[in-house]
Amino acid sequence: MKILLLLLFLIIPSLTHAQFYKDIPIPTRVADVSKKYLLADVYANDSTTPKPVILIQTPYNKLYYRLALATVIGQSGAGIPYDTSKYNYVFVDWRGFYANKDVDITPYNRGLDGYDIVEWIAIQPWCDGKIGTWGGSALGQIQFQTAAQKPPHLVCAAPFIKDFKTKYEDFYYGGVYRKEHIESLVKLGFTTEQLILSHPTYDNVWKITENQTDNADQFSVPMLVCSGWFDHYPSDVLRAFDDIITKSDPNVRDKHKLLFGPWQHTSLGFSKQGVLEFPDAQGQPTEMGMAFFGFYLRGEKTNWEGRPTVRYYQMGENTWKTVNNWKNVGSHTSTLYFREGKKLSFEEPPINIQAVPPDTLIADSKNPVPTIGGSLFNTTDKTIETGPQDVQSLLTRKDVLAYSTETIINDISITGKSRVKVKFTCNRTDADISVRLCDVYPDGRWVILTQGIKRLRFRRSLTSEILLTPNASDSATIELNDLGMTFLKGHKLGLILSGSNYPMFDINLNNGGKLYTAGDSLTAETLIFSTNGEPSVFEFESDKVVSVKENEIPIETETIIISPNPTTDQLTVSFGELQSKGSISLIDILGNQVLSQSFNDQTSQSIISTKLLPNGVYGVVLNINGNVKTKTIQIVR
Repeated sequence: MKILLLLLFLIIPSLTHAQFYKDIPIPTRVADVSKKYLLADVYANDSTTPKPVILIQTPYNKLYYRLALATVIGQSGAGIPYDTSKYNYVFVDWRGFYANKDVDITPYNRGLDGYDIVEWIAIQPWCDGKIGTWGGSALGQIQFQTAAQKPPHLVCAAPFIKDFKTKYEDFYYGGVYRKEHIESLVKLGFTTEQLILSHPTYDNVWKITENQTDNADQFSVPMLVCSGWFDHYPSDVLRAFDDIITKSDPNVRDKHKLLFGPWQHTSLGFSKQGVLEFPDAQGQPTEMGMAFFGFYLRGEKTNWEGRPTVRYYQMGENTWKTVNNWKNVGSHTSTLYFREGKKLSFEEPPINIQAVPPDTLIADSKNPVPTIGGSLFNTTDKTIETGPQDVQSLLTRKDVLAYSTETIINDISITGKSRVKVKFTCNRTDADISVRLCDVYPDGRWVILTQGIKRLRFRRSLTSEILLTPNASDSATIELNDLGMTFLKGHKLGLILSGSNYPMFDINLNNGGKLYTAGDSLTAETLIFSTNGEPSVFEFESDKVVSVKENEIPIETETIIISPNPTTDQLTVSFGELQSKGSISLIDILGNQVLSQSFNDQTSQSIISTKLLPNGVYGVVLNINGNVKTKTIQIVR
C-alpha cells in the first residue's frame, strides 16, 4: 500500500473535523444487479444542509481518505480545496478497484459511471444541485471522461497533470519504450506490459485509440487545468489545453484556465523540487482551485473570469507570468550551433574551413548510461531522486558527450519547445540518441530540466522502421518537452548526449533486430558532427529572437576580434591579450589556402592585406600557440 502514498498527496483532504458515511451505494445504469452499485464515501460536517459537492473518483483506494494523513502530506501543495463549511465531498473507487473491485466490467467506459454518479449526487438532500470534480493524473483522466458524457449537474472540472487523449507517445518517447514509467503503471493496475509491447510502432491500434479519446469537442463545462515543467507530459497538457480552448463548447471556450508551475508529477504544488526550491509556487493549485470552485459552485465574487487564461512560472527568473495563449509566448525560434570543443554558440560555424573531427558517442548495451533525475515515475522506490537533480557525475563517463555555451552574458529564455537536430553517422543499423537539457551553475552543477530520446530506426517516422545504413551520413531530431526557463547571466546552457538513459527508457541492443526481443547486443559508435557545412544544432522557442549581435554567448574564439568585417583591402586581427607565437591563414570557400602569415613576437594584433583576393567568403584559421580557432569573413568591394 505504500506505493499509493506518493500519489495521494494530490488529493487527500484533512478529515479532522469531518464525518464520513462508509460504503454509500450509488446506483449506475448497469443491468446486472450484482455489478450495478458503486461504493462511495460522503464527507460532510452537516449532512442535512444542501451544499455544492466536490466529487473525486479514484483508483487509489477511498479508504485512505478516511485517515488523517492530511496533517502530514495533504495540507499544502495540491491538496483538495477542502472546506466542509462550504462543500460536501464524495469519494468513489473506480469500477474494478478496491471497494469496487468485484463489480468490474471490461471493457467499460468509466465516463458513464461518472455521469451516473454526478446525477445521483444531484438529487441527494445534502447536495444543492451543483457538482464539481477534482484530481490529478488518473483522477484527471476520469474527469475528462465524465465531462465528455455531459451530465447536466456537472458545473465545472479541475483535471490536473493529464491529457485527455491516450496516445502512442504516452508509452513510447521517440520510438523508445518508457520502461520505468510503464512498469509503474502496471503495478498500479492500469495496463500490462504485454499489451503495450505488442504495438511498438505508431500503428492503427494507436491511431484508433487516439481518435476515440480525442473528445475536447464534447466538453461543455469550465475547466481548471494544471501541470508542471517537470511532469511526465508537460507538452501534452499544453496541447490538450489548447484543444480545449479551441474545440470545446463555444459557450465555455473563454472560461477555461491553465496553471503551469515548476512542479513534478508527484509533488504538484510544493516548493521543493529536486535540488531546487520555488517558495512562491507552494500551494498554488489549491489556492487557485478554491477560487475556481468558489466562483462556479458558490457564486463568490472572486473576479475569476477577469484572470488571464494562462498563468505560468518562468524558472530561473522565478516569477509568475500571465498570458492569454501559451502559443503566443514562444513565437520565435533561436538556434545554438554545435561547435568545435563541444561548445554551443549562436554563431554559425564557418563554411568549408578546416575539417573539425566529429565527436564519438559510444553506446554499450551492457553498460547503459543511468537515469538521474528528470521526469521519473517509480512508485515503489522512494530513495530514487526525481525532478531537477545535479547530473554532473555523468560527465565522468566516456560514453557521454557534454556540450555547453560559454558563461552566459545576457539571460537566455526558453518559452516553449526545444529540440536537438543531429547530423551523424553510425556504424550500426540502429542506435539511440538521448538528450538531457541542463542548467549549468557557476559552481559546476549540471541540473537537469528535461530530457528526450530518439530510436534512430524511427528518425523519419514513428509509423515505420527504417534501419540505418552503417557509416552513411544521416540526421535525426530529438524533441524535448516545453519549458518556461531562463538561463541566467553567469550560468551556462548545457546538453548531455548519450546512447541510453536507463531505466527511464529501454535499452537498444543496437543490432537492428526485432524490437524488444532478446538477442545479441552490439556496441554502437555514433559520430556527431559540429561543422563540415551542416552542423548539429539546438533549437528553442522563445519570446524573442536571440541573435549573435544582441545576445551572443561567446565561444572561446570570441576573445579574437576581426575587423572590419566585411572588408575590402585590409583586416586587423586583435587577440585581446599578448600572443608570442602563431599563424593566420585564409581559406577560400573550396578549402584552398590562399594566404598565410606567421608571427613570433609579443603582439596583441596582426594586420592582413587582402588587396589581391577576389570578393567572397573566406575562413580565417588562427593557430595560436598550438590552439586552432576559426572565424568567417567576407571581402566585398
